Amino acid sequence: MITIVTDTSVGYSRAEAESRGVRLVSLAYLISGISYSEQPRGENGDFAEKMRGKHLKTSQPAPFAFTRVFEECTQNGGEVLCITLSGALSGTYSSAVRAASAFGNAVRVVDSGTVNGGLHLLVDEAVNMLVGGLGLEEICRNLEELKSKINTVFTVESLEPLRRGGRLVASKAANTTLNTRPILTLVDHIQLVGNARGIKQRVQALASALPDTTRRIFLMKSEGADTAQVEAALAARFPHIKIHLRTVGPVLTVHLGEGAMGVAYISR
Repeated sequence: MITIVTDTSVGYSRAEAESRGVRLVSLAYLISGISYSEQPRGENGDFAEKMRGKHLKTSQPAPFAFTRVFEECTQNGGEVLCITLSGALSGTYSSAVRAASAFGNAVRVVDSGTVNGGLHLLVDEAVNMLVGGLGLEEICRNLEELKSKINTVFTVESLEPLRRGGRLVASKAANTTLNTRPILTLVDHIQLVGNARGIKQRVQALASALPDTTRRIFLMKSEGADTAQVEAALAARFPHIKIHLRTVGPVLTVHLGEGAMGVAYISR
C-alpha cells in the first residue's frame, strides 16, 4: 500500500485530505514569538486578525514530524510518497528528505516546486495515478514531468513580506508605488514578471498568463483580496473549466501579506 504525504501548505481541508487518503504534516508560524501549528484549511480560526501589527515568522517541520508519519505508513510493508512545497521556498523538503533516509526505498520525497494551489494540483495528480494502480517509481517519474505543466502567477499589495523572508528573486524592479503592483510567478522560486498599473491591468495580467491548454484552475487569495474580476476574466476565457476558489492559510499569509491574489493552473 502506498500512502501520499504532503504538508499543510497544500490548502486541503480535512475532508479533502481524508477523501483522498492523504496525510498532512503541519507547518508552523509564529506571532510575536508564540508558535502555532497550521491546520487544514478552515480550521485556523481568525489568524489574519491575530497577525495584524505583529512580528511574524514561519517554521518548517522538524524531521521527526515526518518520521512519525513515515513510521506509521510503512508498517507491514507500506510505502510512502511525500510531496512537499518548493524546496526553494522552505526547508520542509530538506526535513522530509532527512527523515526519509532512515526508510530506504520505502519512502520517496518529491519537491513539488510550487505551493498551495499548485501543490494541490500535483498531489491530486498523484492520487489519481495511485487510484489507477501505478507503482511508486512510476508515479514519481510522472510527477517530475507534470511539474513543468504547473505554474502560479500572483500579485501582492506589499513586497515587504516577501523581501523580509528572502523569497523574492530580482526584486529591485518590482514596484508597489501609487497604484502599481508587481506580477510574480512561481516555478521553483519566485520571480518578477512585470508591474501592472491599476486593477484592470492586474486582472488582465493574471488571466492572460494561463495558456490555452489549461485544464484545471485554482484562484487563490489572502485576507482582504477581492478576486471577483479575476474570476470573471478566467470564466470568460475558460467557460468549461471549474474555477476552484481558495483562501490561503496562515503560513502563506505571513509571506504574502493581506490583499494578495493569484492563479495556479495545470496544462495539458
